[in-house]
Amino acid sequence: MMINSPSGQAAPESQETAQKTALFENHVARGAKMVDFAGWQMPLQYTKVLEEHHAVRQSAGLFDISHMGLVVVTSGSLANTRTFLDQLVPQNLEKLYPGKAVYTQFLNPNGGIIDDIIIYQLPAISHLGDFQEILVICNASNTAKDMDWMAQQAQALGFTDIQLQLVSNRYSLFALQGPRFADVLARTGYDSDHLPKRFHIAETQVQGTPVLVSRTGYTGEDGVEIVVPSDKANHLWDLLLDLGKPHAIQPIGLGARDTLRLEAAYPLHGHDISEQDTPLQAGLEWSVKLNKPGDFIGKDALLRQQQDGLGKAFYCFTINKRTIARQHDIILKDGVPVGEVTSGSISPLFNVPIGMGYIKTHTVFGPGDTIQVRVRGADVDAEIVERPFYQK
Repeated sequence: MMINSPSGQAAPESQETAQKTALFENHVARGAKMVDFAGWQMPLQYTKVLEEHHAVRQSAGLFDISHMGLVVVTSGSLANTRTFLDQLVPQNLEKLYPGKAVYTQFLNPNGGIIDDIIIYQLPAISHLGDFQEILVICNASNTAKDMDWMAQQAQALGFTDIQLQLVSNRYSLFALQGPRFADVLARTGYDSDHLPKRFHIAETQVQGTPVLVSRTGYTGEDGVEIVVPSDKANHLWDLLLDLGKPHAIQPIGLGARDTLRLEAAYPLHGHDISEQDTPLQAGLEWSVKLNKPGDFIGKDALLRQQQDGLGKAFYCFTINKRTIARQHDIILKDGVPVGEVTSGSISPLFNVPIGMGYIKTHTVFGPGDTIQVRVRGADVDAEIVERPFYQK
């Protein structure tokens, strides 16, 4: 078992010791307001959150997401690597093939979500030598924990030749999102007819720079993610923003990233999902394959939950007053506490307060049902709505 990672991956205690992406100076030069996020100095916003949010919905936005963990998993054979990871996640990794990706989770024995991740089977032939066999993209705050978890399970399951390589110190990760993303790419010379399909990844070149281009997204819009060597990151970032000007591209910070993902009802680990929540409770049952061949960690707990009841379920709601529900605010029905808010904001697109949270399943709610949310001591009416709030 081998783990190779850069030093200093633990979350720092102050901004002075926070890690910086290869684009840090670029963000500062563009006037970004920088904040400490998951141990990284990241741009919160460049202009106004509302302006950046609408840019992604209407044209195109470019995100630096290099704080996320890029972990390459290899062994003596691709089949062995995939068999190992298949025992750690509820998705069926037999569906993977060169260039295919799946959304899934690492679960603890109780079915709780250690992290939600994307697993890619990399292209069979790559000129980026670090990217072989399997790529796992982790949430920034969970990268070290995820690597430790994989290492522990490799030892426990007898996969002695598994190697984990954290390559985030040598590669950067961008997200180009919005209805005009393909127009922006086309201006670099990228042939948009060869864009990877949804939940696929491909190796290509952008003006001579070898990159990996995937197509997942966290905004509710179409778009791509681009893995680029960090020594080429600033050049590609500037190139995309410069060539994308006719398509009204903007750099986008964490503020708009959060409102975009909330409108699309995408869960954020540490808010909407955690080790106390299972994917069945979180409404992610589509990513759980209980009938797949073989066992996986947490399967027995999910089967029991499926049989005995979930205990709580995940809902989306709008608030009938201009106020914002925050994480841990109490959800009530007829004055009786029945749940808790996990995320909330004002929707820039619909201009109404929206939120998500868990409600105990002794009461089943449907779209149009009324609940209350206790916001700063006052109980305000809210309405259950279908998930997601926004779908392209």
